Amino acid sequence: MTEISTAPVAIFAFNRPEMLRRLIDSLLTCDLSDRTHFVFFVDGPRHERDVAAVDEVIAIASSSRLVSSEVRASKTNLGLRRSVYGGVGALVNSYGCVIALEDDLVLSPIALRYFNEALVRYADEESIWSICGYLWDVPQIASHPTALVLPISHSWGWATWKRAWDKFELDARPSKVNLESKTFRDLFDVHGLYSFTDMMQASIAKRVSSWYAHWNYTLFQHGGRSIFPPRRVLDNIGIGAGTHGGFLNPYRLLINTPPPLLEAIPKMPEIDEVDYWAIDLLRASREMRAQRAIMFAGNMKRIIRSKLGL
Repeated sequence: MTEISTAPVAIFAFNRPEMLRRLIDSLLTCDLSDRTHFVFFVDGPRHERDVAAVDEVIAIASSSRLVSSEVRASKTNLGLRRSVYGGVGALVNSYGCVIALEDDLVLSPIALRYFNEALVRYADEESIWSICGYLWDVPQIASHPTALVLPISHSWGWATWKRAWDKFELDARPSKVNLESKTFRDLFDVHGLYSFTDMMQASIAKRVSSWYAHWNYTLFQHGGRSIFPPRRVLDNIGIGAGTHGGFLNPYRLLINTPPPLLEAIPKMPEIDEVDYWAIDLLRASREMRAQRAIMFAGNMKRIIRSKLGL
């Protein structure tokens, strides 16, 4: 197999030691992990009660058994928004590209090779802004032999280049008149695929602290596209354990056991057109409907709390 250059991997962690252990265990099974440099960005504690967990995360990262790694621990709590913005920026400035992972992911053994092959293939393609590792479950797409070109990004395991990240401003946003436009919502939400507009509004109103809402808007603003696998090469094990992790979590109630992770590198696509046919299938998928429900419920909860001053 022809060897390729490997991008550094930024791992963003905070106070979830067991999840970080599972991520590291999956990375140790990945092809190319022995040729990859991993940088753990560990955020500082928000409260005194976080100190022990954050210290344990630092200890796990420092003894990870990965061949090449370093730990960059913040003394203060930056929050994921600033941590990702600063960490990704630092690595793309040093290396030209980066693979970004959060601590609640587990990877297929082919995931790092998938990211690296795509980073090399599309390095000079200005229309491609990111390589994404997660795709919502759609049986009709899962067996497709070729990766997809979609006009969105995804925050659960992704990669990008300095040329794209340099165009990103953390507070990038549409004008107020556009944000309230039905036409803008239709286009930005990809005709109902996902509520990206609600996410942006929540971030602007500071009901959430999001880097992703603004990154995805930057892609939209520039007509950017991302490469997605036909079936996910990583999974998010934290989706039912965080903010929406209660008994009535729509994801937990509506989604069956996710399909096995992709085990073979898909063919890399030509980029002359977006895979609109796949968007139609994704929009109607059970998993996407559940995630739209999670987004709606979470947004309503934040609006009510904001109005009550909580």
